[in-house]
Amino acid sequence: MHVISQITAALRRSFFIVASAAALASVFLAPRLRATTAVSLNSFEGIEEPLVRYTPKTGAFAPDDLVNITEKDGVFRMLLRYRSDVWDGDRDTHNTDRQRAEVKGLGVHQKNGDTFDYTTTWRTDPEFRGASRFCHIFQLKSTDGDSGAPLVTISIEDGRDRASVRLWSGKSKQARIVREFSWSPAAWQTVCVRIRTSLNDDGEVLASVNGDAFEGLRGVAVYRPDATDYRPKWGLYRGVKSGLPLRDNYIEHKNISAEKTNASSSTSLSAGRQANADAAQITLENAAEKRALQSPREALAWLQSQPRSTARGEAFAAIATEWARDDPASAMAFAEKLASEDGRAETLLRVFNRWTDRDPAAALQWAAKHSPSAEIDPLLWYFATDTTLRYVDRDKSLVGAGLIFDSELRAKAIGHVVLIWARREPDEAARYVATCDRLEASQKESLTQQIHASRAKAGQPAATPTPQ
Repeated sequence: MHVISQITAALRRSFFIVASAAALASVFLAPRLRATTAVSLNSFEGIEEPLVRYTPKTGAFAPDDLVNITEKDGVFRMLLRYRSDVWDGDRDTHNTDRQRAEVKGLGVHQKNGDTFDYTTTWRTDPEFRGASRFCHIFQLKSTDGDSGAPLVTISIEDGRDRASVRLWSGKSKQARIVREFSWSPAAWQTVCVRIRTSLNDDGEVLASVNGDAFEGLRGVAVYRPDATDYRPKWGLYRGVKSGLPLRDNYIEHKNISAEKTNASSSTSLSAGRQANADAAQITLENAAEKRALQSPREALAWLQSQPRSTARGEAFAAIATEWARDDPASAMAFAEKLASEDGRAETLLRVFNRWTDRDPAAALQWAAKHSPSAEIDPLLWYFATDTTLRYVDRDKSLVGAGLIFDSELRAKAIGHVVLIWARREPDEAARYVATCDRLEASQKESLTQQIHASRAKAGQPAATPTPQ
């Protein structure tokens, strides 16, 4: 069963156990046929900031406190520093071949069969150039299934004048070019990518550049294997190694939006309707953000005095997320009091993600006190499978996965972490599976077989887990 389907099933099965489950489902899964526009960094589900610097000569990683991702007057800047002897890393992982500064998640996620428009107006610094490795400024990635490769990217090619939109669909290792277009360093350019996901040959990926006609691929399959849920990312994510013609570079994005249209290649929501929705959201969030500079608590109180609307719900999430930077426990207590129609689910998720960035042990302690609960299953799923904890603090990631209420979703999350572990320490991973009391016997058997299959594919002998 796919991850989002599992979340839905968990909510349904626990209707009489968790009174808020039905309300959560309506917020977490319901479509909103309007654009969601990024007003501040708090508009996003998560921020992937480089937290380490890598020195290739020694192979050493050192903590780094530079803030690479910033926002001013609606312009988001993602800076990555590079010299051949030292460069910014990929979050706090020990990946030596890439660096990343991205924001992720804006509004409702895309499901199979949905059509979304993802828009950004972007520019590079004056000295920017592509190199021989990948360089993405936008990605649409799955949150479940095969999430290794992105589904769609906007990428800068090698050199200083060509960019492209690319599609990685199905099991193919080769990307298909959707559209190529020119770009110039330091020049603003607007790109809108329209994506209809589909397991069949009726999907499409199209691109409009600076408002021209949509061009690209129609009548194609658009999916990642076993995936049901997709989320956008904007920023700068590029491959690196010593000797590349790179330098300290930045990408700037503004007017970032994600709109569920469920439109064909020739139709969309009316421009006036979208503009009105965007204006309402931006006006309300900007007013709340100004108040939040003095006191997020007072800004949230002011929002509660405003008429109920979708824009108000999104503003609740944004301001509570800002509050979570300094006082996540209080921000979470506020989120818990929200009604479902006020964006409760989205606010819980964003506050929990910020709390995890700041203090994963405290966030996990809060989750443990509130579990088992179908309502927090989405939070724990992302804690286990979407943070760097699965690479840098496996124990916390596995504890979080083990708190998931739904048995099938819990096994899926544990498996996600264990299979990463098994890449380097298959025997230890297999022994963990054999003794894990959060897995059913059939789930242990299935996961052990996957570990064996992975070893066989790599030409390694079978693992020998400790008998129960």
